[in-house]
Amino acid sequence: MNNLTAREKGFMYVITLLIIVVLGYFFGIRTLNNKYAEYQEELQTLQERKAYLDQLRENNASMETEIKLLQQQCSEIELTFIDKLESECLEQYVLKVFETAGCPFLISVDTNDVAMASVTYPDGSSSPDSVVCTQVIVKYSSTDGYTVTQYNRTPDFTPKAKVPVSETIADLSEKMGQGDYAKRRGYNEFISALKKISAEDSNCIKVDNFNVVETGGIMTLSATINFYGTSLTNRISEDDRQLAYTYWCGDTNVDTKGGFIGFPYVCDNKNSLWYGVINLNMGAGSKPFAAYWATALFDQQLAEAGDIKTLIGFEAETTPTPTPAPAQ
Repeated sequence: MNNLTAREKGFMYVITLLIIVVLGYFFGIRTLNNKYAEYQEELQTLQERKAYLDQLRENNASMETEIKLLQQQCSEIELTFIDKLESECLEQYVLKVFETAGCPFLISVDTNDVAMASVTYPDGSSSPDSVVCTQVIVKYSSTDGYTVTQYNRTPDFTPKAKVPVSETIADLSEKMGQGDYAKRRGYNEFISALKKISAEDSNCIKVDNFNVVETGGIMTLSATINFYGTSLTNRISEDDRQLAYTYWCGDTNVDTKGGFIGFPYVCDNKNSLWYGVINLNMGAGSKPFAAYWATALFDQQLAEAGDIKTLIGFEAETTPTPTPAPAQ
Protein backbone atom coordinates (compact mmCIF):
# COMPACT_ATOMS: atom_id res chain seq x y z
CA MET A 1 0.00 0.00 0.00
CA ASN A 2 2.94 2.27 0.80
CA ASN A 3 4.38 1.51 -2.65
CA LEU A 4 1.30 2.93 -4.35
CA THR A 5 1.54 6.28 -5.97
CA ALA A 6 -0.59 9.16 -4.86
CA ARG A 7 -2.78 8.68 -7.91
CA GLU A 8 -3.30 5.04 -7.19
CA LYS A 9 -4.04 5.80 -3.57
CA GLY A 10 -6.57 8.40 -4.64
CA PHE A 11 -8.16 5.89 -6.99
CA MET A 12 -8.35 3.31 -4.21
CA TYR A 13 -10.04 5.83 -1.92
CA VAL A 14 -12.56 6.64 -4.61
CA ILE A 15 -13.23 2.95 -5.22
CA THR A 16 -13.58 2.35 -1.48
CA LEU A 17 -15.96 5.31 -1.17
CA LEU A 18 -18.06 4.02 -4.06
CA ILE A 19 -18.21 0.59 -2.44
CA ILE A 20 -19.26 2.18 0.84
CA VAL A 21 -21.93 4.22 -0.97
CA VAL A 22 -23.19 1.17 -2.85
CA LEU A 23 -23.21 -0.93 0.31
CA GLY A 24 -24.91 1.89 2.18
CA TYR A 25 -27.58 2.06 -0.51
CA PHE A 26 -28.20 -1.68 -0.57
CA PHE A 27 -28.07 -2.20 3.18
CA GLY A 28 -29.34 1.15 4.31
CA ILE A 29 -31.45 3.32 2.04
CA ARG A 30 -32.93 0.42 0.07
CA THR A 31 -33.81 -1.39 3.29
CA LEU A 32 -35.36 1.77 4.63
CA ASN A 33 -37.35 2.19 1.43
CA ASN A 34 -38.63 -1.36 1.74
CA LYS A 35 -39.52 -0.76 5.40
CA TYR A 36 -41.27 2.46 4.45
CA ALA A 37 -43.39 0.61 1.91
CA GLU A 38 -44.24 -2.00 4.52
CA TYR A 39 -45.10 0.68 7.02
CA GLN A 40 -47.24 2.44 4.47
CA GLU A 41 -49.11 -0.80 3.76
CA GLU A 42 -49.50 -1.52 7.48
CA LEU A 43 -50.72 2.03 8.04
CA GLN A 44 -53.33 1.61 5.33
CA THR A 45 -54.43 -1.72 6.86
CA LEU A 46 -54.73 -0.12 10.30
CA GLN A 47 -56.67 2.80 8.89
CA GLU A 48 -59.06 0.41 7.17
CA ARG A 49 -59.36 -1.56 10.41
CA LYS A 50 -60.10 1.64 12.33
CA ALA A 51 -62.74 2.64 9.78
CA TYR A 52 -64.33 -0.83 10.15
CA LEU A 53 -64.30 -0.64 13.94
CA ASP A 54 -65.76 2.86 13.86
CA GLN A 55 -68.56 1.63 11.60
CA LEU A 56 -69.06 -1.37 13.85
CA ARG A 57 -69.30 0.89 16.88
CA GLU A 58 -71.90 3.01 15.14
CA ASN A 59 -73.76 -0.13 14.14
CA ASN A 60 -73.61 -1.41 17.74
CA ALA A 61 -75.01 1.87 19.03
CA SER A 62 -77.79 1.67 16.47
CA MET A 63 -78.34 -1.99 17.37
CA GLU A 64 -78.58 -1.17 21.09
CA THR A 65 -81.21 1.46 20.33
CA GLU A 66 -83.08 -1.06 18.18
CA ILE A 67 -82.87 -3.71 20.90
CA LYS A 68 -84.24 -1.31 23.51
CA LEU A 69 -87.09 -0.41 21.17
CA LEU A 70 -87.88 -4.08 20.56
CA GLN A 71 -87.73 -4.83 24.29
CA GLN A 72 -90.17 -2.01 24.94
CA GLN A 73 -92.52 -3.35 22.28
CA CYS A 74 -92.22 -6.89 23.67
CA SER A 75 -92.90 -5.57 27.17
CA GLU A 76 -96.03 -3.78 25.96
CA ILE A 77 -97.25 -6.98 24.28
CA GLU A 78 -96.54 -9.03 27.43
CA LEU A 79 -98.55 -6.62 29.55
CA THR A 80 -101.61 -7.08 27.33
CA PHE A 81 -101.86 -10.54 28.93
CA ILE A 82 -102.29 -11.48 32.58
CA ASP A 83 -98.99 -12.42 34.21
CA LYS A 84 -100.39 -15.00 36.63
CA LEU A 85 -103.78 -16.65 36.33
CA GLU A 86 -105.05 -17.55 39.81
CA SER A 87 -108.52 -19.05 39.84
CA GLU A 88 -109.46 -17.68 43.28
CA CYS A 89 -108.66 -14.12 42.16
CA LEU A 90 -110.55 -14.53 38.90
CA GLU A 91 -113.59 -15.96 40.68
CA GLN A 92 -113.72 -13.24 43.32
CA TYR A 93 -113.52 -10.59 40.60
CA VAL A 94 -116.30 -12.11 38.50
CA LEU A 95 -118.63 -12.70 41.45
CA LYS A 96 -118.05 -9.19 42.79
CA VAL A 97 -118.96 -7.63 39.43
CA PHE A 98 -122.21 -9.63 39.27
CA GLU A 99 -123.08 -8.82 42.87
CA THR A 100 -122.41 -5.10 42.37
CA ALA A 101 -124.55 -5.14 39.21
CA GLY A 102 -127.48 -6.48 41.26
CA CYS A 103 -127.24 -10.11 40.26
CA PRO A 104 -126.29 -11.92 43.50
CA PHE A 105 -128.16 -15.21 43.30
CA LEU A 106 -125.31 -17.49 42.33
CA ILE A 107 -126.10 -21.10 41.51
CA SER A 108 -122.58 -22.29 40.70
CA VAL A 109 -119.12 -21.11 39.69
CA ASP A 110 -116.41 -23.27 38.12
CA THR A 111 -112.95 -22.67 36.69
CA ASN A 112 -111.21 -24.70 33.99
CA ASP A 113 -107.83 -24.51 32.32
CA VAL A 114 -108.30 -24.39 28.56
CA ALA A 115 -105.73 -26.16 26.37
CA MET A 116 -104.09 -23.71 23.96
CA ALA A 117 -102.23 -24.45 20.73
CA SER A 118 -98.44 -24.56 21.10
CA VAL A 119 -96.12 -22.38 19.01
CA THR A 120 -94.06 -24.39 16.50
CA TYR A 121 -90.71 -23.13 15.18
CA PRO A 122 -89.72 -23.51 11.48
CA ASP A 123 -87.45 -26.42 12.42
CA GLY A 124 -90.43 -28.32 13.84
CA SER A 125 -89.58 -27.86 17.53
CA SER A 126 -92.07 -26.38 19.99
CA SER A 127 -91.55 -23.11 21.77
CA PRO A 128 -91.27 -23.25 25.59
CA ASP A 129 -93.43 -20.10 25.69
CA SER A 130 -97.18 -20.30 25.35
CA VAL A 131 -100.50 -18.54 25.83
CA VAL A 132 -102.58 -19.90 28.72
CA CYS A 133 -106.28 -19.54 29.36
CA THR A 134 -108.45 -19.99 32.45
CA GLN A 135 -112.19 -20.18 31.98
CA VAL A 136 -114.68 -19.04 34.61
CA ILE A 137 -118.17 -20.48 34.19
CA VAL A 138 -120.94 -18.90 36.27
CA LYS A 139 -124.61 -19.72 36.61
CA TYR A 140 -127.09 -17.34 38.25
CA SER A 141 -130.81 -17.31 38.94
CA SER A 142 -133.27 -14.50 38.40
CA THR A 143 -136.13 -13.86 40.79
CA ASP A 144 -139.62 -15.07 39.92
CA GLY A 145 -141.50 -11.83 40.50
CA TYR A 146 -143.34 -13.17 43.52
CA THR A 147 -141.25 -15.00 46.14
CA VAL A 148 -139.43 -13.14 48.91
CA THR A 149 -135.69 -13.38 48.25
CA GLN A 150 -132.86 -14.07 50.67
CA TYR A 151 -129.17 -13.36 50.18
CA ASN A 152 -126.32 -13.78 52.68
CA ARG A 153 -128.71 -14.29 55.62
CA THR A 154 -130.80 -11.25 54.68
CA PRO A 155 -133.44 -11.50 55.97
CA ASP A 156 -132.09 -13.45 58.92
CA PHE A 157 -134.00 -16.64 59.77
CA THR A 158 -131.50 -18.04 62.26
CA PRO A 159 -132.02 -18.34 66.03
CA LYS A 160 -129.52 -15.47 66.45
CA ALA A 161 -131.64 -13.04 64.44
CA LYS A 162 -132.29 -9.72 66.17
CA VAL A 163 -135.90 -9.75 64.99
CA PRO A 164 -137.80 -12.91 66.00
CA VAL A 165 -138.09 -15.28 63.06
CA SER A 166 -141.87 -15.59 63.44
CA GLU A 167 -142.27 -11.82 63.14
CA THR A 168 -140.04 -11.66 60.08
CA ILE A 169 -141.99 -14.44 58.35
CA ALA A 170 -145.34 -12.90 59.22
CA ASP A 171 -144.24 -9.53 57.87
CA LEU A 172 -142.74 -10.91 54.64
CA SER A 173 -145.62 -13.29 53.92
CA GLU A 174 -147.87 -10.29 53.35
CA LYS A 175 -145.38 -8.82 50.85
CA MET A 176 -145.23 -11.84 48.54
CA GLY A 177 -145.85 -10.68 44.96
CA GLN A 178 -145.95 -7.01 45.96
CA GLY A 179 -143.57 -4.06 45.60
CA ASP A 180 -140.02 -5.06 44.74
CA TYR A 181 -140.92 -8.73 45.05
CA ALA A 182 -143.40 -8.33 42.19
CA LYS A 183 -140.55 -7.29 39.89
CA ARG A 184 -138.70 -9.97 38.05
CA ARG A 185 -134.99 -9.20 38.39
CA GLY A 186 -131.86 -10.80 37.09
CA TYR A 187 -131.68 -10.61 33.31
CA ASN A 188 -130.80 -6.92 32.85
CA GLU A 189 -128.41 -7.08 35.78
CA PHE A 190 -126.74 -10.18 34.31
CA ILE A 191 -126.22 -8.48 30.93
CA SER A 192 -124.92 -5.34 32.64
CA ALA A 193 -122.32 -7.37 34.54
CA LEU A 194 -121.17 -9.14 31.36
CA LYS A 195 -120.76 -5.80 29.58
CA LYS A 196 -118.64 -4.45 32.42
CA ILE A 197 -116.42 -7.53 32.44
CA SER A 198 -116.07 -7.43 28.66
CA ALA A 199 -114.99 -3.78 28.77
CA GLU A 200 -112.52 -4.28 31.63
CA ASP A 201 -109.62 -5.36 29.41
CA SER A 202 -110.54 -6.48 25.90
CA ASN A 203 -106.98 -7.78 25.31
CA CYS A 204 -107.05 -10.53 27.91
CA ILE A 205 -110.69 -10.91 29.03
CA LYS A 206 -113.27 -12.29 26.63
CA VAL A 207 -116.91 -13.18 27.32
CA ASP A 208 -117.06 -16.40 25.34
CA ASN A 209 -120.80 -17.04 25.49
CA PHE A 210 -123.89 -16.71 27.64
CA ASN A 211 -127.17 -18.58 27.83
CA VAL A 212 -130.60 -17.98 29.33
CA VAL A 213 -133.04 -20.79 30.12
CA GLU A 214 -136.60 -20.33 31.41
CA THR A 215 -137.48 -22.92 34.04
CA GLY A 216 -140.46 -22.91 36.36
CA GLY A 217 -141.00 -19.15 36.34
CA ILE A 218 -137.38 -18.19 36.84
CA MET A 219 -134.49 -17.67 34.45
CA THR A 220 -131.25 -19.57 34.77
CA LEU A 221 -128.49 -17.39 33.33
CA SER A 222 -125.05 -18.79 32.56
CA ALA A 223 -121.91 -17.35 31.01
CA THR A 224 -118.39 -18.42 30.14
CA ILE A 225 -115.60 -15.87 30.61
CA ASN A 226 -112.07 -16.51 29.34
CA PHE A 227 -109.00 -14.93 30.93
CA TYR A 228 -105.79 -15.07 28.88
CA GLY A 229 -102.25 -15.03 30.21
CA THR A 230 -98.77 -16.17 29.18
CA SER A 231 -96.17 -18.67 30.31
CA LEU A 232 -92.80 -17.14 29.37
CA THR A 233 -89.34 -18.55 30.06
CA ASN A 234 -87.56 -15.21 29.57
CA ARG A 235 -90.09 -12.56 30.48
CA ILE A 236 -88.96 -8.99 29.85
CA SER A 237 -91.63 -6.94 31.60
CA GLU A 238 -92.55 -6.92 35.27
CA ASP A 239 -96.26 -6.75 35.90
CA ASP A 240 -96.65 -4.86 39.17
CA ARG A 241 -100.23 -3.79 38.45
CA GLN A 242 -102.77 -4.67 41.11
CA LEU A 243 -105.89 -5.31 39.11
CA ALA A 244 -109.08 -6.72 40.58
CA TYR A 245 -108.58 -10.01 38.74
CA THR A 246 -104.83 -10.40 39.37
CA TYR A 247 -104.59 -10.33 43.17
CA TRP A 248 -106.73 -11.28 46.14
CA CYS A 249 -108.77 -8.30 47.29
CA GLY A 250 -111.55 -10.14 49.10
CA ASP A 251 -112.08 -10.77 52.80
CA THR A 252 -109.02 -11.86 54.77
CA ASN A 253 -110.06 -11.56 58.43
CA VAL A 254 -112.92 -14.04 58.50
CA ASP A 255 -114.20 -15.32 61.84
CA THR A 256 -114.12 -19.12 61.58
CA LYS A 257 -115.06 -20.00 65.15
CA GLY A 258 -118.33 -21.35 63.80
CA GLY A 259 -116.55 -24.33 62.29
CA PHE A 260 -116.18 -25.51 58.73
CA ILE A 261 -116.58 -23.24 55.74
CA GLY A 262 -119.65 -24.34 53.81
CA PHE A 263 -123.14 -25.35 54.77
CA PRO A 264 -124.23 -28.78 56.07
CA TYR A 265 -127.68 -30.36 55.90
CA VAL A 266 -128.53 -28.95 59.29
CA CYS A 267 -126.27 -26.60 61.27
CA ASP A 268 -126.13 -27.57 64.94
CA ASN A 269 -123.07 -25.46 65.84
CA LYS A 270 -124.20 -22.67 68.20
CA ASN A 271 -121.18 -20.57 67.23
CA SER A 272 -122.19 -20.57 63.57
CA LEU A 273 -124.28 -17.81 62.07
CA TRP A 274 -126.26 -20.58 60.36
CA TYR A 275 -127.14 -22.34 63.65
CA GLY A 276 -130.51 -24.05 63.49
CA VAL A 277 -131.00 -23.60 59.75
CA ILE A 278 -131.97 -26.58 57.61
CA ASN A 279 -130.55 -26.44 54.10
CA LEU A 280 -133.52 -27.46 52.00
CA ASN A 281 -131.44 -27.23 48.83
CA MET A 282 -129.27 -30.10 50.00
CA GLY A 283 -131.33 -33.05 48.89
CA ALA A 284 -131.26 -35.82 46.36
CA GLY A 285 -128.87 -35.61 43.50
CA SER A 286 -125.31 -36.41 42.54
CA LYS A 287 -122.59 -36.42 45.19
CA PRO A 288 -119.16 -36.21 43.54
CA PHE A 289 -117.44 -37.21 46.78
CA ALA A 290 -119.40 -40.46 47.26
CA ALA A 291 -119.55 -43.86 45.60
CA TYR A 292 -122.43 -44.35 43.17
CA TRP A 293 -124.13 -46.92 45.39
CA ALA A 294 -123.93 -44.60 48.42
CA THR A 295 -125.59 -41.80 46.44
CA ALA A 296 -128.34 -44.15 45.27
CA LEU A 297 -128.88 -45.40 48.81
CA PHE A 298 -129.06 -41.84 50.13
CA ASP A 299 -131.69 -40.90 47.53
CA GLN A 300 -133.72 -43.98 48.40
CA GLN A 301 -133.56 -43.31 52.14
CA LEU A 302 -134.43 -39.63 51.60
CA ALA A 303 -137.48 -40.57 49.56
CA GLU A 304 -138.62 -42.98 52.27
CA ALA A 305 -138.01 -40.47 55.09
CA GLY A 306 -139.68 -37.61 53.29
CA ASP A 307 -137.19 -34.91 54.32
CA ILE A 308 -133.60 -34.50 55.45
CA LYS A 309 -134.44 -33.68 59.04
CA THR A 310 -136.29 -36.99 59.47
CA LEU A 311 -133.58 -38.88 57.62
CA ILE A 312 -130.69 -37.73 59.80
CA GLY A 313 -132.75 -37.62 63.00
CA PHE A 314 -131.85 -34.05 63.90
CA GLU A 315 -133.59 -32.26 66.75
CA ALA A 316 -132.48 -28.64 67.01
CA GLU A 317 -132.78 -26.89 70.35
CA THR A 318 -134.33 -23.93 68.61
CA THR A 319 -135.63 -24.54 65.12
CA PRO A 320 -136.98 -21.63 63.04
CA THR A 321 -140.40 -22.25 61.65
CA PRO A 322 -140.54 -22.49 58.69
CA THR A 323 -136.91 -22.60 57.65
CA PRO A 324 -136.17 -21.13 54.20
CA ALA A 325 -133.16 -22.39 52.31
CA PRO A 326 -130.23 -19.93 52.65
CA ALA A 327 -128.76 -18.48 49.50
CA GLN A 328 -125.84 -20.44 48.15
